[in-house]
Amino acid sequence: MKKLRMNYFTLTGMLAAFLLFFGPGAIAQQTHGNVKGQVTGVNGEILPGASVFIKGTNIGSATDIAGNYSLLNVPAGTHTITVNYMGFQPDEQTVEVTAGKTVFMNANLKAADLNLGEVTVTALMEGQRKALNQQRNSDNIKQVISADVMGRYPDLNVAESLQRLPGVTIGRNSSGEGATVQMRGTPGNFTNINVNGEQIMGTQEDGSRNAQLDVIPINVLSSMEIVKTLTPDLDGDAIAGVVNMKTPTAATLKSRFAVDLGAGYNNLRSNLNGIGNASWGKRFFASEKSPNGKLGVIATGSYFRTKNGYDEIRAQVWEQNDYGKGNIYFPTDVRLLYVENQRTRIGTSATVDYNFSPTTSIIANFMYSTHNNDLTRYRKRTRMQTSRNVLNEDGEYTNSRGRGYNEIKAATEDNSNLNFNIQGETVVGKVKLDAGVFMNKSKFVNRSGIYNYITGNIPLAISDISTDYLSPYGTDWKNNASLYTYNTVERDWWNTQGTNFTARLNASVPYQIGDNAASFKVGVKVKRMHNERSRPNETVVTTYAGPAAAGNLTNFSGSPEVSADLLDGNTNFGLGVDKDKTINFLNENLGTALFPINVGATRNSIDSYYYDAMETVSSAYLMNRIQFNKLMFLAGVRLERTGVDYKGNIIQTDADGNWASTTPNQQSNDYLKVLPNIQFKYDIDKSSLVRAALTYGYSRPNFVDLVPGRLISILSETITDGNPQLKPAFSTNFDLMYEKYLDNLGIISGGFFYKKINKFQYNSVFALAGDEFDGAERYTGWRWFRTLNGESANVLGMELNVQANLTFLPGILKGISVMANYTYTHSNADAQFRKNLRLPGQAEHAANGSLAFTHKKFTIQGNLNYNGSYTVLLGDQDATDVIRHARVQVDANATYRITDKLSFYVEAQNLTKAPQTDYFGERDRMYQKQFYSFWGRAGVKFRF
Repeated sequence: MKKLRMNYFTLTGMLAAFLLFFGPGAIAQQTHGNVKGQVTGVNGEILPGASVFIKGTNIGSATDIAGNYSLLNVPAGTHTITVNYMGFQPDEQTVEVTAGKTVFMNANLKAADLNLGEVTVTALMEGQRKALNQQRNSDNIKQVISADVMGRYPDLNVAESLQRLPGVTIGRNSSGEGATVQMRGTPGNFTNINVNGEQIMGTQEDGSRNAQLDVIPINVLSSMEIVKTLTPDLDGDAIAGVVNMKTPTAATLKSRFAVDLGAGYNNLRSNLNGIGNASWGKRFFASEKSPNGKLGVIATGSYFRTKNGYDEIRAQVWEQNDYGKGNIYFPTDVRLLYVENQRTRIGTSATVDYNFSPTTSIIANFMYSTHNNDLTRYRKRTRMQTSRNVLNEDGEYTNSRGRGYNEIKAATEDNSNLNFNIQGETVVGKVKLDAGVFMNKSKFVNRSGIYNYITGNIPLAISDISTDYLSPYGTDWKNNASLYTYNTVERDWWNTQGTNFTARLNASVPYQIGDNAASFKVGVKVKRMHNERSRPNETVVTTYAGPAAAGNLTNFSGSPEVSADLLDGNTNFGLGVDKDKTINFLNENLGTALFPINVGATRNSIDSYYYDAMETVSSAYLMNRIQFNKLMFLAGVRLERTGVDYKGNIIQTDADGNWASTTPNQQSNDYLKVLPNIQFKYDIDKSSLVRAALTYGYSRPNFVDLVPGRLISILSETITDGNPQLKPAFSTNFDLMYEKYLDNLGIISGGFFYKKINKFQYNSVFALAGDEFDGAERYTGWRWFRTLNGESANVLGMELNVQANLTFLPGILKGISVMANYTYTHSNADAQFRKNLRLPGQAEHAANGSLAFTHKKFTIQGNLNYNGSYTVLLGDQDATDVIRHARVQVDANATYRITDKLSFYVEAQNLTKAPQTDYFGERDRMYQKQFYSFWGRAGVKFRF
């Protein structure tokens, strides 16, 4: 390890020496100047991703999201500047470059004739144009989705927008909204989630690295990038790639103001929702040296409030037994859930940028998003232990000592994400320097109580165990309150929070190799990430110990029928618990003889939940880019050293399984990763190109998986063990992509990717047999969750993508546009206990389709999203894996443009009422099924 550290610091020293060598020499040379400017349409619209070149040379650049470009180290003299942008006519202008000076040249492009006839160029087409131009001029493989393109779909948050792109699948939160992202058939922690190029922290209860994206509304962003091949100047700890969210910057001297107002309806809970978005931006202090203004200010805001929820059935414990017909799996624990939730999401961003001189600028951005859930969950449960079941001649499984449970959970959840960054750039001679600092703070605060009533032994039976709607019967456990007595209460309070502080410095030097333009870039970065989870002392575990009559559910009964059409009418819930009566009774008697505090269980709940993880990542890179006429060649290497320090608790229990003591435990480690990188882009002609890349990357385990501790959950009967011996996964990646850009603002692309992943991490779940660890016999039959390292995995995939506006069709049919993408992924993985597996998280098939029609002021669009099945949890064999079933969702939306500044829209989501379904090994063994129904909204948009 000392040798690795020496190599790391030696390379850093070499990079510093390189800067010192090139800096003074560059300053001394005054034979070159710079050209800067902005590219817009004749109506003032910003054109990001425009190609700007000096005619007759390979010296060129692409405009940023504000339409600005910079051509550095241009030889003094007269030059012709060529500007190209898909969907606009090319532009050429002559400039006189003076040594040591910066000259400004703005370009105002005219729209090309796309033979649209009566079809209006809408925001949909403008968004396509922006995204495709940025994608076309990138050095690596990426997809770009602009704010206008995001707005073409009825999606409310970032995750739901991302699901429309090839190679992306999403997970959903408990209210049906998209929340987490997986890319290219790999686990979620293989994807980095960034804001303005830097990583934000995850705050999920399970300690995942990837942040929940349902907290961030799309309206506070200008665009998103899905980076699939990392260049050396990007963090290397992202095997699958990077989701980079970009905040807007002010682009014009004209004041721009936009407002969206809408209201909607959620079918499942028959309630209204409301949404409001606003943005304003303007540039100030235009001058001859700063024709686009020295100062830019922009601010956005978003507000969404809804009452939603879900219905659910769970059977997460299946035990094997022989009932005289061979071993079968039987569902011992069946649960029905009815959830209603008041969700409020607020997001805002503000950006200020200032140009001190033609070559020196600074930009500062603030972004804050939060969502609050006020949740009530009714849960009813039956248990039929396998060893006590009898299979009779009628095919009924009967149990004379079954149990019933009736619960209510009241919770508030506050999830927030704060980002602040400040970055600047300047030019010293030939050297362009840029530096920045970034701070992210994410926090999740949960305050919930789970209040449980239990029956004594009751007769239960079940006939059909191969249905999604398991229905035990034999006793009126759904409605008879007299069967139930107040039981265990868990005041389940917890906090998770993460911070990331990053500082970086980059330097790039443009130069010539013969007639070929080239640039050399080096940089260093320090990233310090801190993630912790804890339960406060207000956490309490207690069990009712008073008279049965006083604790009987008849004293605390709620609605006689919580939901008569649960799970789309396939069953009903029955009697509910009165939340206020139940909670008040506990609060009035907590700590008395009725509810003595279980000190040991409470201590175990608090101490076992705790972890504190600190990671410091120091990195350095160098890369070289050369443009050989039609061929771009990029090569480099990145070094990342990670120092880790994890704290947790080891819990000791006595012979009866009760808490005895807590011992703090701490483990440290460090490692160095060397990541070579080679990428090519070859322009076959003006509209088509081929990309290829050979890259290396790695991904760290989730924070909680590394914690040296054990979490025991009494009510759910689960044990989760940390694994401080987990290793980072390391991957060799090969990508090949063909892209054909169409004249009518479309694209046809197809590519292959291959990943060789060593030491991948996977989640495992086993039913404890009682001999797995000291004291395991006390938890026989409980589910045991761990994260382990697999040996190796091969992931091979194909991505196809088509976007086209069918302007060649006759008449009004030319208003039809289509979007379709398909991703096929195949994997073969070897885990510790099993071989030839499908990599957990890998869906074999994923697809999207969209068909839109525009005529004059009216647009209507239908959208389809398909996520194939994938493994969620690995068991000890195929029969005990947890698989997420394939899912199809259909959405629709329409817009009518009343005037150029005012439009009306209507949107509907999940018209197919698609649930999310998990099964246990085989499709006829239901594990969990959530039902959301459909929802929609309508509103108006103002643009000034």
